[in-house]
Amino acid sequence: MLSRAGIADGGTDGHGYLSEMFSRGDHVTQAGEEARIQLVGSQQVLIKGDFEAMMSFYGGLFNRLTKEVQHTGDLTRYVGFQSPVGDDGDLHFLGIEVGHIDDIPDGMVAWFLGDNARVIWETREGHSVIVAQDDITWQWLTRSESGTGRYTGEYTGPLPVTADQPRVSTSHNFWISANSYVSLSTDDASSDEVELLDHDPSWSHQFTLMADWLTNQLGTGIARRIEHYGSTAIPGIPAKPVVDILVEIPSVTTAKPHVVSCFDDETWDYWWHSGHMAFVKRKGLMGQRTHHVHCAPKEHPIWDGLAFRDYLRSHAEEREQYAELKRELAVSFHSDRERYTQAKTDFVRQVTSKALRNS
Repeated sequence: MLSRAGIADGGTDGHGYLSEMFSRGDHVTQAGEEARIQLVGSQQVLIKGDFEAMMSFYGGLFNRLTKEVQHTGDLTRYVGFQSPVGDDGDLHFLGIEVGHIDDIPDGMVAWFLGDNARVIWETREGHSVIVAQDDITWQWLTRSESGTGRYTGEYTGPLPVTADQPRVSTSHNFWISANSYVSLSTDDASSDEVELLDHDPSWSHQFTLMADWLTNQLGTGIARRIEHYGSTAIPGIPAKPVVDILVEIPSVTTAKPHVVSCFDDETWDYWWHSGHMAFVKRKGLMGQRTHHVHCAPKEHPIWDGLAFRDYLRSHAEEREQYAELKRELAVSFHSDRERYTQAKTDFVRQVTSKALRNS
């Protein structure tokens, strides 16, 4: 196991340690630690619910990761972790997976996650420097059965040290917040632009097929209830041709190792969103979206979306108001799916509150 004393003993110029660390192969450290996940990316503490700060952090990061980070290979993935900081903040880390760590772009950090250790580098004055070396404990760690052989998991350990942040030795939970595959050798990625279609009766059948598949894959102990919700579940509403599905799980802690592992292949994206697991099903790697699968326990507020669905099904006036709002926003935010969704929030909240009061 790597010791914290190794930072001082090994020197802090970074180069000697890096070369020795990978002298026996890309995935083995000098202390015998095998790499489970190696990432280069950025980290920042964000206030919970600060949408603009989140857009600022993530918005410019994806292009930098694919264009500036080396040693990714043709098939790689975005991987994210989050950890609570204080009462109202979370540490956000998003990186791209690499075969080995070297030449870290300015302003980024590198995470090496082994069986029992996490090593973090930064670039300072043009050199890769080790800034933290800590013991960690995996809460769960699984390897993809899809053929990629990639690892996903969650661990406990100290908050990362950065150039402007002192060491905090208290152990924190680090939950996986992103797992999304990407090919750097193709320009055929599907557009994520907002395109609305008139209601298609086949969306109900697409829901049924996916619900049956989810039940078979996850079992009724994990997938306790499955519902069709969102605009594709409301006749008369235009919608993006992506079927939204809600899955009731017993708890995030119980379900996440099973669900994230089940959907760990090139046709699924995973993102931790507003306190629940959100999965995007695509037609192949980086292909067109077909389904959004949201997994949350029954007490999560996302389930209020069923009240919104049922209210619009039976109230034509509000249904038409929502349809018109969606058409307007699809023009205003044609190339910005996140802001399109955010701009609907006030209307959705107002109707949902009315529906819950009348239920």
